[in-house]
Amino acid sequence: MSMGSHLQEFRHWFRGPVGQRAIRYTLGSGIAFVISQVVFIASYGVLHLFGARGSSIFATMAGAVPSYFMNRYWAWQKRGRSHLSKEVIPYFVMAALSLVFSTWSADFASSHKEIVGSSHLFQLIFVDGAYIASFAVLWFVKYAVMDKVLFAKSKPESEKLTV
Repeated sequence: MSMGSHLQEFRHWFRGPVGQRAIRYTLGSGIAFVISQVVFIASYGVLHLFGARGSSIFATMAGAVPSYFMNRYWAWQKRGRSHLSKEVIPYFVMAALSLVFSTWSADFASSHKEIVGSSHLFQLIFVDGAYIASFAVLWFVKYAVMDKVLFAKSKPESEKLTV
């Protein structure tokens, strides 16, 4: 296959329903990420309301609620009432697992922040970097779970992935 045919295949995917959903998920994740980042940096680095663990929990919860609605209504285009046991509870269980992982990551980094020196800014960047990295790892897993389980619906042939 030539580079041109790969590019054309990518354009077709990008403009199709799967590509559009992936783009909306990415944008929604970005918005939730910004919300979580502002809350984390404000509560941990600026206001010193909580330690790394408490700030991670607070920030993750602050981003989870808008993330659910952006994913359900915008990325997966689901309409109507949310189904408590098939969507809401599993989504927030997944968010809770994300919270545990991100909290552990931030807390672990905070426990070892001296390796970057004594500068508060460098330590904040180090701890926040661990918090961000935890979400980057989970981003792909969460997309797959939402697409295949939470917001799954029977997909037309054009949306089915072929390998």
